[in-house]
Amino acid sequence: MKNLLIKHFAISVIFFLYSTAEILSVCLAENWKAPYFQDHHLVGKIWDTHKNSWLTEKQLFTELLEYDYILLGEAHTNPDHHILQARIIDHISTNGEKPVVVMEMLASKQWQQQPRVWEELEKLKIETKAHNDKWPWGLYAPILQSIVQHQLELAAGNISRSDLHAWSQHRGTLTEDKLKKEFYINDEQILQLKKDIIDSHCGHANLGFVQFMVQSQLKRDEVLTTNLVSNTSPVVLIAGSGHIKNNYAVPMQLRKQFLKFSYLTISFKPVVPNLVNVENYIGENSSVFDILYFTPSQTNQDPCIRFRKQLEKLHKGGTN
Repeated sequence: MKNLLIKHFAISVIFFLYSTAEILSVCLAENWKAPYFQDHHLVGKIWDTHKNSWLTEKQLFTELLEYDYILLGEAHTNPDHHILQARIIDHISTNGEKPVVVMEMLASKQWQQQPRVWEELEKLKIETKAHNDKWPWGLYAPILQSIVQHQLELAAGNISRSDLHAWSQHRGTLTEDKLKKEFYINDEQILQLKKDIIDSHCGHANLGFVQFMVQSQLKRDEVLTTNLVSNTSPVVLIAGSGHIKNNYAVPMQLRKQFLKFSYLTISFKPVVPNLVNVENYIGENSSVFDILYFTPSQTNQDPCIRFRKQLEKLHKGGTN
């Protein structure tokens, strides 16, 4: 009789744990904010490109604490990316660290008079929107909330559009030799950057536009990197995924210009319905990012179709 009761109790516990896991799984699925492809089998999974294996979120969070610079690459309009970025900031902050948060969305020269630490979330929301209302600041609320909650320093990372334009006008079009010398980049990396720019504009970018974008990207990456290393580590960078590529972006500047090697790049990847394997998202260079974190997508439209008319103008409109 006693053994029978123990057996029934064990079965009940197993059933409870299984049911709890199922409920938790459903809850997690329902918590995704981006509306498309939530049922894609890669959603929520984390891939380590160096170990060539999957990580649990717990394993990733443990690994975060080993690095001076955590570079978080996003799709700007995907709400899940900003929620996950905030969770990473929360984790670092609740494990004995006070990371400085550097944001691509803020221009250093124009933001320098603002407080380093914020005590009022609503005031921070107002100031960031006033700084540059072209960014979807409503989606960045989880990050801003984490900054205020943990009393973290917030620093601007970028150069403003007007300052970048003034710099570009002053310097003119730089030759590839000057680009290599000034930005620590080699021929292979320049070719890859050009290819990525052309691909991201669906093949519609003309030569003048590509040259302008290469120069602009390298300058932005240099400014972002300078603003990273000017802060006491650990530092978390919030930026578009193009700025955290290991081969030619901020990581390259960290390595070559500042001799900083303690960094981890995490790219949050919206899934695509017909791309079902990790290899589909990695491409030819598997180490462009250290970590891929898969999420639902904020759109179900092909951007090459959605923005076709604007992109076609690049063949005619020069660099503007």
